[in-house]
Amino acid sequence: MSNQQESNVAVSFFNIHNIITRGLRVSLESIQEVIQRGFRGDDSREGCFNFIRALTSVLNAHHLTEDEIVFPYFRDMLPEAPFDSLTEWHHVMVRILDEINLAVAKCDNNEQPETELRHIENALARLNNMWPYHIKPETDELINKADALIPVEEQLRLVRLFTEHGLKNAVPHYLTVPFMLYNLPLEDRMIFSQGIPAEVIQNLVPVVWKEKWESMTPFLLA
Repeated sequence: MSNQQESNVAVSFFNIHNIITRGLRVSLESIQEVIQRGFRGDDSREGCFNFIRALTSVLNAHHLTEDEIVFPYFRDMLPEAPFDSLTEWHHVMVRILDEINLAVAKCDNNEQPETELRHIENALARLNNMWPYHIKPETDELINKADALIPVEEQLRLVRLFTEHGLKNAVPHYLTVPFMLYNLPLEDRMIFSQGIPAEVIQNLVPVVWKEKWESMTPFLLA
């Protein structure tokens, strides 16, 4: 979607899905490498776990936005879409996210967290495997039909609404906002950032929050 100059409903969803897709893959690969070779130091350990914490928060926030705003909005327009099935997927995934967060918490102050790392690997693998099957019906039955159903101005309003709702639930912001921005290539990042307050993009992320999220840098795109 790099040729788009302004976001719409489809672009917004493609971007957040791509953020999560890359976040899942990098998290799983990173944990597998740690299991094989160990952490390369305290910064590597902190960055890996912060990246995973941000992933679980962003994924949960995205599903809340869908359940509370997106699906109710589309139900009357697309009565045949599999909303109930998609919501059930969310329930399954939130239980896996809880497993991951519990295991990550147990890794804190644990110098030999092999058991917890295996739990994280297993849970991430399950999420990574089911994720493409979850987003395919969303893409086919909702996202790809949005342009034909919704006027441009209404799409812009919806994108702002989706972004505000997602940001409200994706916490802590000092981890989740950099995670979202830097799991996208530059052109898509610029489009995605249109919905985020300028103060966050220009000051909070690069200056005020930098020390809190910079341990994630090896796991993010430049």
